[in-house]
Amino acid sequence: MQYISKQVVLKEKFIGHDAKNLHLLDDTLNEMAAQGWTLVTMTTTLAGDKGIGGGDRTVFTLVFGR
Repeated sequence: MQYISKQVVLKEKFIGHDAKNLHLLDDTLNEMAAQGWTLVTMTTTLAGDKGIGGGDRTVFTLVFGR
């Protein structure tokens, strides 16, 4: 079996709780499925951002196998 890992970083909106780039996660999952990869596991890590843009980040680490 082969494995490949990908990371996707979602940035939360400054106001509200929805990720403004959630489509990146969908796009990555669909792209890998189209290439014959199956999601084996996924982990998330939260990172706060105190900068001017504000908002938190969720880092998804995706592991695919085939």
